[in-house]
Amino acid sequence: MTIREMTESDIPAVCEIEKECFTAEAWSEESFSYRLGREGFISLVAEEEAEVVGYVAGTTVLDEQYLDSLAVRADWRGNGIATALMKEAFDDDKTVYLEVRKSNLPAICLYKKLGFTRYAERNGYYENPTENAILMRND
Repeated sequence: MTIREMTESDIPAVCEIEKECFTAEAWSEESFSYRLGREGFISLVAEEEAEVVGYVAGTTVLDEQYLDSLAVRADWRGNGIATALMKEAFDDDKTVYLEVRKSNLPAICLYKKLGFTRYAERNGYYENPTENAILMRND
């Protein structure tokens, strides 16, 4: 597996993964394109067999970082790709914040394995369907 900076040519594949994983809240190609090369944004892809199989998008603000989106193609899950993307994207010396659907138990388990803990819950944060968000950080 190779992890590298996202490029403009990766965006169609990234958006396919985005739609597969986040049908209700899928980001547009423009949203991903805007982030490329801009200070404060993290945009990485994971490649296997010359194909984009996952990505991570984040934001850095001073000494804090935010996980904006993380997804791996369904046929590549369970191979450590999400873990590798998270470890590559975020600095160990910064606090990383994220929110996750309360029902997304695989993601919650991944974040716990990476040292994240729950610190709050945001009611009705997600739509289609309406669902609470679990707020987590790597203390």
